[in-house]
Amino acid sequence: MQENNKPVAHIVIGFIGSGKTTFARKLEKETGAIRFTKDEWMVRLFGNTPPKDKFEEYDNRTASLATDMALKCLKAGISVIIDEGFWVKEQRDEIREKVKSVGATPKLYYIEVPFEIMKVRTLKRTENPPVDSFTIDEESFNHYWKFFQPPDKNEEFTLINQVSIEKRNYSDNETLS
Repeated sequence: MQENNKPVAHIVIGFIGSGKTTFARKLEKETGAIRFTKDEWMVRLFGNTPPKDKFEEYDNRTASLATDMALKCLKAGISVIIDEGFWVKEQRDEIREKVKSVGATPKLYYIEVPFEIMKVRTLKRTENPPVDSFTIDEESFNHYWKFFQPPDKNEEFTLINQVSIEKRNYSDNETLS
């Protein structure tokens, strides 16, 4: 889907177990955009259990490569879905600016799910991981949660509530309450 003849970058925000990739796959079918799911690339390159001491390095390299490829597609006029998580506001601001700099329209989606549901989903998935997912233990899940910053009222995004499948749009002058 293109807006004003510009390609669109559908940017998926959410924590582990929120359903980002499920949502991104749905968007892929609905829009025909090319999907870049960093975790799928990571698993293909390094397996379901990459070494913890190398995880951050591998994650950063893979995210950089996926983003570079997505930006090339956007420059070519092809809409994309970037399924990366974008846990920190600075990452979201940066990707939004990069997308605009290549003449595309950024569209952000925040996948909101209660903490306990994400944890249960993640630990259950870890028991028998599919070919495109990591194993993540409870200690790691809790550790990573400390770094997650949900989007705030000053960021423009579409809220996707994966529990009730509710969808609402938020802009700069609306609040999350």
